[in-house]
Amino acid sequence: MRSTFRILFFLKRDRQKRNGKVPVFCRITICGKEARFSIKQDVDPALWSVKEGKASGRSSEAFQINALLDSVRTTLIHIYQDIQLNELDVTAEKVKNQFLGLSPKSYTLLALFQKHNDDVLKLVGISKSRTTWQKYERTKHHLADFLKSRYRVSDLSLKEINHMFLTDFEAYLKTVCGCNANTTAKFMQSLKRIY
Repeated sequence: MRSTFRILFFLKRDRQKRNGKVPVFCRITICGKEARFSIKQDVDPALWSVKEGKASGRSSEAFQINALLDSVRTTLIHIYQDIQLNELDVTAEKVKNQFLGLSPKSYTLLALFQKHNDDVLKLVGISKSRTTWQKYERTKHHLADFLKSRYRVSDLSLKEINHMFLTDFEAYLKTVCGCNANTTAKFMQSLKRIY
């Protein structure tokens, strides 16, 4: 299901400063759920157009605030698109948190798998065999194909992995890849080691 994504800038008039200016807030709405935050900018309410959601007029203050709003809007759109590509669930809260720098760096499954496989490759001939490395590479390849066919994403955040994901991957290995029960169990064991 495609989500609806909207950005609205508005004035928080109940927080008027001594100089008469009021703070500008941003509201992100995705599928009817909202997240709000201050963009840390104050504006003269006389310059604000409620209908357009930006400052009106040709003053330098109006030009500066509108340039900032355009920059914030562009950044939010990029964040939204990035989350949509890399995670199953995109919410207004996630977009807000990433914009404000509050979301922790989340690892993705294939990126973590690649780091693991690179480390195993360095240990080939020392404490790991080339066959072990190839087993992990095959598992990563099957996972990448599974993510593209089942979820239509190139990678997945670790926090998005749940029981349903694991059972779907197991079924994918048995049906689409034609793996027998033992081979499927080995691929699942490799995934478990990474996760």
